[in-house]
Amino acid sequence: MRYAEVLLNYAEAKNEASGPDQSVYDAINLIRQRAGIPDLVTGLGQSEMRDKIRNERRIELAFEEHRFFDIRRWRIAEGLLNGPLYGMKIEKNGDTYTYTKFEFETRSFPSKLYVLPIPQDEIDKNPAAKQILGW
Repeated sequence: MRYAEVLLNYAEAKNEASGPDQSVYDAINLIRQRAGIPDLVTGLGQSEMRDKIRNERRIELAFEEHRFFDIRRWRIAEGLLNGPLYGMKIEKNGDTYTYTKFEFETRSFPSKLYVLPIPQDEIDKNPAAKQILGW
């Protein structure tokens, strides 16, 4: 866990609990200042700050495997993961290249994937345990 993640976790929790106050701005701006990015504009509402925090997490924690869990925790995966996936067909013609976008798959994210099933061996250990609805 990096300090930037701690700051982002704090900013997100504080914003959700009571809206954006100066401590939320301070946490986000510490990360932005380290990267040489201007501070956030002041006067954001809770929803606007939520969007800013989510974007900061997407950028700051890229390639650290947080996005997979974030979009499920925020319950926005259906909007992001449903639909077509595209590839790029690249053809070389002499010294030039031609790029053609093509759809290679259409994905569907069922809402039951927001939670994972309880492993069967765990249910077998406790007869009172019930599987999560939908699994």
